[in-house]
Amino acid sequence: MAVDPHLEAKAAEKCEVVQHMIRRIERAVNNNEEEDRQWLRNMIDPNDACLSTLLKILVEPEYGGFLGLRCVFLRAVQLILKIAVAMVKGPHASDASVGLWCLVHLVGDELTCTVLPVVVHTAEHDQCEPLAACNALMMLAELGPEALAAHLAPRLIDLFVQLPDRADDLVEVALRFHAQGGDQRSELLDAAVSRPGGSNLCEVLLQVVNRADVKRRLRALKVLTGCLNQPGSETLLYTNDIRVLVEILLRELPNHTDEEQAFKCYADCLKALTMRCKVAREHRRAEVLQVLHDLQEDDSSMPVVRDQCAAIYAAVTASQ
Repeated sequence: MAVDPHLEAKAAEKCEVVQHMIRRIERAVNNNEEEDRQWLRNMIDPNDACLSTLLKILVEPEYGGFLGLRCVFLRAVQLILKIAVAMVKGPHASDASVGLWCLVHLVGDELTCTVLPVVVHTAEHDQCEPLAACNALMMLAELGPEALAAHLAPRLIDLFVQLPDRADDLVEVALRFHAQGGDQRSELLDAAVSRPGGSNLCEVLLQVVNRADVKRRLRALKVLTGCLNQPGSETLLYTNDIRVLVEILLRELPNHTDEEQAFKCYADCLKALTMRCKVAREHRRAEVLQVLHDLQEDDSSMPVVRDQCAAIYAAVTASQ
């Protein structure tokens, strides 16, 4: 079908304006000066028409065929929602669906109910434009579990293959899926093991475990452990990645003996890895066993530390 040149020009102009706005938002977040913070606060004021205008254009049928416009607008909306969530104070701040609450607060129920099916459809069906699906998933992730539905997990995993350059964004969506628990977590883990993108996901999770801040490291470890506990996950990690993960766990395990939750994350991952992967049981085996033995015998170790080290030691030695 022929595209109206006038409409095409309008779409291009709107894209340019919103791309400029995205760059300004990113600069304001990075600079974080008082002037920048005030500008961002103004943007998420319910009296400011910016967000509602973006959403109305996003669902406008005449712009439905312009996937480039949809990509840019979804990215802008996601950034604005992220800022709105970060500024929430009080009881709503700890709500898993705080992003959805922000959206309703800023643009109202009617526009929210109109927008959500369009965004979900974009995440599900835009096979010809994976970037639009990626940006749609990122927006839904900001909204919380009511919007980021379990059936979208396979699409997310497939995008790790289609969009390797967006792996950092996609892994954040994966972490949100897992944190939501329930069906979302189950669907994510099932998809990771059954689809080619699962290995890509685990490769990126390994980078998070090795380099990110403590909170994100532990979240990534939980996802990796969940994947490894799935039947059929023996070939999920590449051989070299298994060795790297063993070395990370060997390095970090003794550093967290006084932090029960963190230690459990590292220990659970090591146990799942050694039980599932022969390479993990063989790589630096003597050192792994020595560390586990030392922690188990250390009188200053918490009981949970000694118990978990004994269980992992037994699992590793039983494989001889």
